[in-house]
Amino acid sequence: MSIDAPAAQGSLTGKAIIGAAWLLAWRVVTRSLGLVSTLVMARLLLPSDFGLVAMATAFSYGVEALSQLGLQEALVRRREDGFGLHHTAFTLQVGRALATAIVIAAGAPVAAAWFSEPRLVTVLFVLAGITVLNGLENVGIADYRRAMRFDVQFKLLSVPRLAGFAAMIGYALVWGSYRALLAGMLVSSVVRVAMSYRLHPFRPRLRLSRWREVARFSFWTWATSAVSLVWDRCDPFVLGPGFGSAKLGLYLLAMEIALLPVTEIVAPAADALFAAFSSAQKDGDSSVHHAPEVAGIILLGVAPIVLTVSAASGPIVEVMLGTKWVDAWPIVSVLSWACVFSPFSFICSMALVANGHVERNFVANVIMSTVKLTVLLVVVSLTVDGVVIGAVTAGCVAIESVIFLTLLHGIGGVRIRPALGGLLRVVLATGLAAGAVAWSRLGWQEGAGSVGINLMRGAAIAAESVGVFGLGVLLLWQAAGRPPGAETRLAGLAASRLAGSRVLRFFRSAVTF
Repeated sequence: MSIDAPAAQGSLTGKAIIGAAWLLAWRVVTRSLGLVSTLVMARLLLPSDFGLVAMATAFSYGVEALSQLGLQEALVRRREDGFGLHHTAFTLQVGRALATAIVIAAGAPVAAAWFSEPRLVTVLFVLAGITVLNGLENVGIADYRRAMRFDVQFKLLSVPRLAGFAAMIGYALVWGSYRALLAGMLVSSVVRVAMSYRLHPFRPRLRLSRWREVARFSFWTWATSAVSLVWDRCDPFVLGPGFGSAKLGLYLLAMEIALLPVTEIVAPAADALFAAFSSAQKDGDSSVHHAPEVAGIILLGVAPIVLTVSAASGPIVEVMLGTKWVDAWPIVSVLSWACVFSPFSFICSMALVANGHVERNFVANVIMSTVKLTVLLVVVSLTVDGVVIGAVTAGCVAIESVIFLTLLHGIGGVRIRPALGGLLRVVLATGLAAGAVAWSRLGWQEGAGSVGINLMRGAAIAAESVGVFGLGVLLLWQAAGRPPGAETRLAGLAASRLAGSRVLRFFRSAVTF
């Protein structure tokens, strides 16, 4: 079976764009399912059900993060062809999964005592079994990322999600229990493992002959995963004892909604770009100097969406979750602003790893995990107000982006100062759009109680946010003399995709190629 891209020709940037489009398509599919499942589950289950599973997954994912070896990334970055390294990677993956499952199962009583939730023991036993199952996945599928065959990744990501979605909804409709969430996870894992063998010809053997080749890269990946555990998973551990399962479930679901711009746009873009940056590195070219500009391009798309989510948080929460989750909307309105800083954190981290600067990536994660844990512990000792904690978390993400940019500065010709003008234009345009939404009195209000009115209000906020922001960026860019930057590159990419169309004449009138 050939895994080469059907159109291997073309620029690395073009391939990355196509890859990001496939991953964004996956996000559209999964989030469409997620929206439906959230609407159903929020009405069939209680906040305490979500909180219980969140406690369990925080513990299990934390243990898994401590044992991450970066095997997929090592296979993507390898220079030679063939399956020589795959057998070692699979053996390490299985060993890691077994060890992780044993720790999760053994630690279940401790986690139950920490959260004062005896039901956690059974839930964690189930998650331990799912961990073992995931460890049997065919590592050969990493080759599709290496070849930038994101169409295959789309199948591997979307089909299991569809199966898990069906199982979760079916179980919830019949039993109305938190076990529905576990059923969805289990079915999704079974389908993904089966598909990994169906779609790739590699058949693993238990071998460790080439473990030294991945040792250095895997060590720093493991170390980074260990410290990232604090950043990604400390919220339930720090907040859980004071919040309780119900309030914790509400806060974490509010966080999920608030961070939609990250999970649906920034993360898939970074995933696609990792393969592109790694491909350039294997060819002997450092592409790390493009990271600030790429982050700026993503920010141009993310900023108005963030403003929309924040301003329309009341209608969004009421439509998606129902009236019993109404207390979540102020948290969403504040926490969503973390997303405007995330492009720099994600893209800079991806660029560092893809170009082999894993030590610097580790240092950034150590600093930020320490900062976030310390700040959360101090704030929680003073208050358990979810809005305050959300604002503090957003501030931590802002600090994280500055740290990543600082560590990236000077590598491979990276210069941060040229990107500051574009960043300032985005900030000013966002402030202008936010002021327009506030002046119209549409945003930052509770839901109206009617689905129709909420949808109309949300649509009006989105139109005003995107329209004023876009106009503001264009005018500021023109006033600055149309300097090269994210706006120029974005306009050029759009124009190249619209070659021969009438829209091209518009771009040619605004951009000098």
